[in-house]
Amino acid sequence: MITIYYKAGSHDVTGWKERLDRISLKYDFIDDHDTTTPRLVDGEKQVEGIKAIDDYIESQEQFVNGWYEDRCDRYDFDPDAPVKIRGINQDE
Repeated sequence: MITIYYKAGSHDVTGWKERLDRISLKYDFIDDHDTTTPRLVDGEKQVEGIKAIDDYIESQEQFVNGWYEDRCDRYDFDPDAPVKIRGINQDE
């Protein structure tokens, strides 16, 4: 889960929420009045600063969009062709 710690009044939060909603990743925003720089934590990964958070979210957008690009219906294949499994087919 992505957690973003930010200072109240940060205008970047709205944009980050919209972007994360579009890619359907679980996230949480924590208003941390002690923070001076916004910080994103995703498991063991941490980035600090507006640019770094923007870049991280962009990398997640590209990753999620890649899921849809790798659909099996994008490739030509013969659904009636026999399945070949190495070492099992008799002609090998």
